[in-house]
Amino acid sequence: MRKLKVDIEDIAMIMDNQDRQGSCYLDTETGEVISIPEELMSALEEGESCEGLPAWELEMLPQAKEIFEGSDRYKEIPTRPSYEGYNLTVQFAEGVADERIQRELSIALDGKGTFRRFKDTLREYPEVEKEWFKFKAEKDKEEVKEWLESIGVEMVEK
Repeated sequence: MRKLKVDIEDIAMIMDNQDRQGSCYLDTETGEVISIPEELMSALEEGESCEGLPAWELEMLPQAKEIFEGSDRYKEIPTRPSYEGYNLTVQFAEGVADERIQRELSIALDGKGTFRRFKDTLREYPEVEKEWFKFKAEKDKEEVKEWLESIGVEMVEK
């Protein structure tokens, strides 16, 4: 297994991002996270000229070509399904010691707009909100570590 310094928070944030435009990859030689815009990859896939793309995208062209050609060096960072994020909030809410706050969080997690209501409810209880952030950071770290191990990388924190 290759040891690699990575930014756990950066990778976890990418995994959480349901709305990302393009794909994000981990460079398994440097530990760097690389974001390749959809239009650049589309141009490569369709054999189109990349001449009209902005200069900042053209700078990514060598890496994008390597990825497009199937290089083992770059591994796409997966997106966490939204139901896993929901399950995490439920798990946290069920573990809150104060029954009144636990009940409020459970109510917030029912129906549409659950994430917003969950966050709004947490803001009313700063100490519980701190516990949530600590809980989430630990779960994120576990998930990133598991993913890295699945691609043959042992995590060394930056």
